[in-house]
Amino acid sequence: ITTQLYILMKIIASLSLALLFLTPFAQEAPLSVFENIVGSTWVSEGTQLGGHQGKTVKEIKWGLDGKIVQVTTYTTDPNTLEFGLRNEGVRIFNAESEQLEFYEFDKKGGVSKGVIKIDGENIHYEYPYGDLVLRDSWIYQSKDEYIYRVCAVKSDTCDQIFHEGTFKRKQ
Repeated sequence: ITTQLYILMKIIASLSLALLFLTPFAQEAPLSVFENIVGSTWVSEGTQLGGHQGKTVKEIKWGLDGKIVQVTTYTTDPNTLEFGLRNEGVRIFNAESEQLEFYEFDKKGGVSKGVIKIDGENIHYEYPYGDLVLRDSWIYQSKDEYIYRVCAVKSDTCDQIFHEGTFKRKQ
């Protein structure tokens, strides 16, 4: 075995060992983007998705000792205009696919699931909806305010905006 090959093998072994010890830390880091919104209640009032007047409230907290983010959503029903529980969801880092993912379960039995994309402090949820790919974005304005935008995605950009509102941290 040549000296160069021996040195290369030592470098590869050292890197492998370092990656083995760093993997648990790398798996927790992707959820850090949620640190600003977790532990708070977020409120959007006014025109809601669908065009009716009302409000949406999201209670966001850590779950499983900080391994997931839990979200409970209350909203004004567009048909009855009554305010109440709409859905519950989780945000996770899937170690197998190495992606941030989300799952939303609504009270009518529906399930939405997709991937989460991070752009700086902006959080984008992308998911299939019929023939479309939709993106629900939380666009950072300040530590207490996000623009909330729902759009159809084509070529990784918003092609058609369906709704835009504001979520503010409840004080």
